Amino acid sequence: MGTIATFKRPDGQVIQGYLAEPAHPAGAAAVVVIQEWWGVNQQIRGVADRLASAGYVALVPDLYRGKSTVEAEEAHHLMSDLNFADAASQDVRGAVQFLKTRSDKVGVTGFCMEVR
Repeated sequence: MGTIATFKRPDGQVIQGYLAEPAHPAGAAAVVVIQEWWGVNQQIRGVADRLASAGYVALVPDLYRGKSTVEAEEAHHLMSDLNFADAASQDVRGAVQFLKTRSDKVGVTGFCMEVR
């Protein structure tokens, strides 16, 4: 089970994400996990937790700033309001920089932000 972590974007803004760490994080590789269009929900936290169980440090940056949903219409609205360039250049980059303080190896994986 992970915790909420606070980290800085390159522009200095502070944001939060879900951080899951393995039992022995020293020397572990790290992964930024990009949420689905639903937000940082139980399912995406579970992905991070499973990565941690497999020995990785996993961070899910909260691109929707605390909002999530199970309703497709609301998910579409949240995704439509997302500035993808800002999310990629600032939120995801900040998450990578945060993880680089913990690991020499950082990867990124993502999930579907589809329009229905």
